[in-house]
Amino acid sequence: MITSVPSLGKLVFVAFLLAASAISADVDSAQKPLARAPRGLGFFHKVTHLGSLLYQQYNDTTYTLKNVYDLLSNEFTDTFTTTTPNPRTTTTTPDPTTSTTPKYRISRAELGRILNRNYRGLQKLFRLEWNEAWNQTKYNIDGYKRELKNSAFPPRNRTAGPVGANLTVQVDVKVKSP
Repeated sequence: MITSVPSLGKLVFVAFLLAASAISADVDSAQKPLARAPRGLGFFHKVTHLGSLLYQQYNDTTYTLKNVYDLLSNEFTDTFTTTTPNPRTTTTTPDPTTSTTPKYRISRAELGRILNRNYRGLQKLFRLEWNEAWNQTKYNIDGYKRELKNSAFPPRNRTAGPVGANLTVQVDVKVKSP
């Protein structure tokens, strides 16, 4: 029968550990050592932390700008050339496995022309919208005068009141032309 029990020493040891943990749980909290509350960050620690954040931000920004600059400088050619083939030359049908067609790269001059054309188009659109808004101002002022008059002196009900009442209001607004 004793051979079926794994080890009597192990059982005694487990019982001892359970008794010790029960006794230590009953210890009064006044006898436990005081644990110091963690202190908040001090002023200099905050300044140091802020400095390191700014330094990391500066490094990330310069690294990103360098990558963008490298990417843009590698995508444009400095000369005004295109990679379209000359139609006058006869070409043999190349082997598709060995064919290396260069990637089309736009020149900086062509990019400048495209951006300049877009900028001029945006300027023209702005001028059209501005002139339309300026011309519409006259009608907006007339509508504002009419609404002001109707809010100050609402039209009378035609079925009641005197017929000959004069309800005109003079509103002078001077519009400054551009």
